[in-house]
Amino acid sequence: MMRKNVITLAVAAAFILPGAAFASTNNVFVPANNKNDSGPILYGYAQITGGQQWGTSTNGSPTGPNGWIIGANRIRLGVKGQAVPDVTYNIEAGWDNAALSGISGNPSTSKGNLLNNGLGNNGNASIINAWMNYAPVPFAQLKVGKFKLPVGNEYVSKAGNTLPFVFRSMAQSLLPGRSLGAMIHANDVMGTGASYAVGFADDTSLDPYNAYYSGNNAAYYTGGGQGGFLNGSGNYIAFARLGYDFMGPLLKAEVSGSRMSLGAAPSAGLSKTAVYTWNAGIHGGLMGVHYAASYTNMTSGRSFGVGGYSNKGMLATDWNVGLGVNLHQMTLTPSWLDIEPAVRFDSFSINDHNGYDAKIDNTTVGLNYFVNPNHPHAAEVQLNYIIPTARQGNFGAGTMGGVFGANDAPINGAAYNTLMLQFQAGF
Repeated sequence: MMRKNVITLAVAAAFILPGAAFASTNNVFVPANNKNDSGPILYGYAQITGGQQWGTSTNGSPTGPNGWIIGANRIRLGVKGQAVPDVTYNIEAGWDNAALSGISGNPSTSKGNLLNNGLGNNGNASIINAWMNYAPVPFAQLKVGKFKLPVGNEYVSKAGNTLPFVFRSMAQSLLPGRSLGAMIHANDVMGTGASYAVGFADDTSLDPYNAYYSGNNAAYYTGGGQGGFLNGSGNYIAFARLGYDFMGPLLKAEVSGSRMSLGAAPSAGLSKTAVYTWNAGIHGGLMGVHYAASYTNMTSGRSFGVGGYSNKGMLATDWNVGLGVNLHQMTLTPSWLDIEPAVRFDSFSINDHNGYDAKIDNTTVGLNYFVNPNHPHAAEVQLNYIIPTARQGNFGAGTMGGVFGANDAPINGAAYNTLMLQFQAGF
């Protein structure tokens, strides 16, 4: 009898253990919020990207880059888990935009400006996330640390490895991004479909190259009289977000906003002012069809004109709409041909009241291929073609503190016709 039980156990193990091992190595980004799963869970992914730009920009700027650029759009490695019941954590390192900058300088005399115009930090490694979440009750959770501030539609709802396009929309230029702070938040409050977040963050730990970061100059805004860790600026970002699932996955809507106070610039004799951003957006989908649309508005009491600062202020807006159709999920293609055509229109403009106005539109046509439909983002290939249109003005030193550079476009924007091919693998 004992021998029979041993044989039965061995047969069961032969089926169960390989299945468990397969599940543990193929489930990408398992959430660390199950009380029975304490972690730690190691995860990561890499996006290897190639790009080619050519032609003249829509405002007649010199011929764009004519060399093929290969680099890594994102390289991420993280660990997450449950420290004790009701306390989860996530620590993630990133090495983004590695070798995507090409050769800087005048496009007429070199290979051109940044492929990822405005955002290229040339692969600087940094801590992307480092937060802890305390959830004694599901409708009022406390998150502290460095995390995405919950402002923006696509930026909050889509992780970098699940984007339908290689680049995010240009609205990222107008968002505060990630910073160190604290917030109270919850999803699906009391089963109503509503979600919310409210909190504040430090202004000295922001992601670079956006409207918020351009006003964060330590020489102007950092306190004095003591050293190192205690030398704060006294300026903070307040933010809030409200979302609602109207029809489950079919329609999700959100509205969000943030405000950051800015210190005065002593050399310019200016008074203290602020940056405001608000965003409204919808996204959703069903049976292989998914969509997203949003409008973002940023205002600042200070503009950054040539020759110094002014009090005239600045207004910047972005609106975008995108659509994707997964043919396999619609049962139009077999599982080995899991492809998804996608298209997005993105319009970005700045009105700097010193007269430095600028505008650019990008239309992106894409095709995504998922190697395994059961784990689509574990192995993925993306092909994008970006067409710039309606280019007006110059996104150079006259706008947003020179963040964009002459003849460039905002974060994630393209000033020239751009072909991109990206390979992604994750675990």
